Amino acid sequence: MPVPRSPRHVQLVAAVAIAMLACTAYAESSSPRGQWIGNTQVDGERSSDKTTLQLGASDTENTTLLIDTGRTCKLRDGSYSAQGEDAWVLRFKPNNGDSVCERLSQGEFTLRNVGPRKLSVEVRYPDGKGGQLQRSGVLARYP
Repeated sequence: MPVPRSPRHVQLVAAVAIAMLACTAYAESSSPRGQWIGNTQVDGERSSDKTTLQLGASDTENTTLLIDTGRTCKLRDGSYSAQGEDAWVLRFKPNNGDSVCERLSQGEFTLRNVGPRKLSVEVRYPDGKGGQLQRSGVLARYP
């Protein structure tokens, strides 16, 4: 037989549930640590590329980025630091791979929390001809 609940008890349970959800949302937005999957695209191009970002702890060199452009570009030993409440700057050590991957490793990545379990990625990097390219997209936290 169900236990009768007073309106005061129901209000207290609801308040606790809302507080727990707020804490979870804050924890998720205050640290992007984890795996993020989605697509990024170079501005002006039609096709997008599968992108996987594995963020370790901030201010340590344990972040990895994979971009599948037909050939996989893998950047390792990245580190990120907070730039305000819901934004981070990510940098990688120079890469000695193919020219596209090497140029990408020279870019400065900006990460922003854009919603529940969503992170925008934007990077400006050399195009190899004296100009700059911009790659951007949205990644979702996985799992």
